[in-house]
Amino acid sequence: MDVAKFLVGTLCAGAIALGAAAASAADNSLIEQFKSEGVTVGIAGYAPYGYKQADGSFTGEQVEVVQHVLDEMGITDIEYVAMDFGALIPSLVAGRIDLAAAGIYIRPERCKQVLFAEPTFGQGAAYVVKAGNPKGLHNFKDIAETDGAILAVLAGGTEETLAKRDGVPDEKLLKVSDKAAGISAVMAGRADGFALSAFAIADIVRTAGELIGVESSGSITEIAGEVYKGHGAIAFPKGQSEDDLAANMAFRDAFDAIQADYMESGGYLKMASAWGFTDADGPALAQKELCKAGL
Repeated sequence: MDVAKFLVGTLCAGAIALGAAAASAADNSLIEQFKSEGVTVGIAGYAPYGYKQADGSFTGEQVEVVQHVLDEMGITDIEYVAMDFGALIPSLVAGRIDLAAAGIYIRPERCKQVLFAEPTFGQGAAYVVKAGNPKGLHNFKDIAETDGAILAVLAGGTEETLAKRDGVPDEKLLKVSDKAAGISAVMAGRADGFALSAFAIADIVRTAGELIGVESSGSITEIAGEVYKGHGAIAFPKGQSEDDLAANMAFRDAFDAIQADYMESGGYLKMASAWGFTDADGPALAQKELCKAGL
């Protein structure tokens, strides 16, 4: 992950803007508010992005980014709330949560609803199938072209969009609310695969594949004949007024500045490697580019 090269080439404001954002962090109204009142962070409750551990603490690639940045801001009172993936953006819009840390992919339609930090990673998709892959399914086209094949997807998730883009009709999609429901659908035979990001699928297989009898379809990096890489980032609300939007943008910019330092220092990659993130999984595009076009 050549983060320094990515930042220099894609962040339009460059190092000067990052430094200015960091310098203004102390005067940021939301930072002061969150210091005194605490902050609520929505997660989808699955690895590698954000989940609760047996000891009651929370971790994951996105959670650790939030922990690091908010700690640098002096914000220590953090409440994590697990919810269905499809409820995260509506909860931001409604003001029920202050941030979302669930590996949400930056897509144009989502940029109309919420603000995004710069992405921390880019990756393909995948899905779990029963051990031995009895129907020989490896990509979304295989689902579309195999009689009777059903793919479970998170309702409102990127994989639903990707599958449809690659020719899977709606009647072949089983929309589920969370990871557990998707895995259960495959184990019970209600679906032949359950799709998530490649990292999330790899984590399922690594931690429980042999126990529950599933394996990965393999990483899917081509959709409708085009190279695909989904970029995930922390999301923020826009608020209900122009003043709200200005305050949230200022907070997002201050967040971005600290996150950029974290990534450039090598601290981010050291942390994220615990879930299999490598140099090759760095972002290829900036937030502004992703908001203009892309899956």
